Amino acid sequence: MSVRASEAVIAVVLFALLLPVAVLPWVHRQYRLRGRLRGWSAFVAAAGAFYGCGLVAFTLFPLPVVTPGFCDGRPLRAYWQLRPLASLDDIAGVGYAPTSPQFLQVALNVALFVPLGFLLAHRFRRGPVTAAAIGFAVSLGVETVQGTAVFGLYPCPYRIADVDDLITNTAGTVLGWVLARTAGRSLPPAVPEPVADTGPPGLPRRAAAFLGDLLTLALLQVGARLVLVLAEGGAPGVWADRAVGVLVPLVSVLAVPLLRADRATPGQVAFHLALVDARTGGRAPARAAVLRFLVWWLPVLLLLQAGHGGHVVLAAGLVGLAARARADRRSPLGLLSGTRTTTRAASEGAVRTAADR
Repeated sequence: MSVRASEAVIAVVLFALLLPVAVLPWVHRQYRLRGRLRGWSAFVAAAGAFYGCGLVAFTLFPLPVVTPGFCDGRPLRAYWQLRPLASLDDIAGVGYAPTSPQFLQVALNVALFVPLGFLLAHRFRRGPVTAAAIGFAVSLGVETVQGTAVFGLYPCPYRIADVDDLITNTAGTVLGWVLARTAGRSLPPAVPEPVADTGPPGLPRRAAAFLGDLLTLALLQVGARLVLVLAEGGAPGVWADRAVGVLVPLVSVLAVPLLRADRATPGQVAFHLALVDARTGGRAPARAAVLRFLVWWLPVLLLLQAGHGGHVVLAAGLVGLAARARADRRSPLGLLSGTRTTTRAASEGAVRTAADR
């Protein structure tokens, strides 16, 4: 595998690690600020996150292995190229061949920062001067990291800090800004106008909230086990591992709804959903949260613990079909617990109305 291919793989891996952690906070922010989700907004946000991962991968990786002779013949001054436009001399030396490594290196430095300029114009509505300044600052940060051996993490640099990279990276940022101001005009807005999130939530949104709960459970359990590994200096004991497997779900899908006035689970919180009393429209009682845990979440957790995730998906699909068959879209779980799923904005209005009666 070539160096560039390996860096691309690293970017994908970094993005895959970042996505599960960032997706629910991003969704929560979108509903809180704008009352809705839009596919293009999600794509732009994901593209920005992937670009950030790629920038890290292509400027820092692959990390070298420090051997006893790692710094032999590596004086610090040799890794700071401070003569402007020296890269043009390198290109001229091979006759300006567009396929030469010297030309491709300069072209890559320009192309690497084009997405940054595009995002600054299309997503963040920055002007050309601000975009250029941000591109220069980001490039300066990258070159500083490389020239200082990752701020001393390595005994000597393994990448050259080149002043020409500041020029080409900034030029790439400006080019990306120009592309966004021209071709970007035909694209949907990256930031949609806010709307009132008071309509009945659809079944896809409620299903996504359930998936958000499962994701939260997985992340919290991984995080808790990682803390145990760091604390104990090795794999956690059997009882500690079992305690994590019990306490994390109890806190997430039982304690959290009981402590919240809207009785929402973490996934429902992310998607700005809430439970209300189906009869009065006011706050759902605590017993409803307990009943929903016993009837739904306890079997789900047991199935997941036994490795029957497919049965959980099947059960969730059947619940969704039962809700779809009803005009009010209430699920069997809602009917049993006497609750109705609504948006957080609508529930707050309903609670205020019920309190004024």
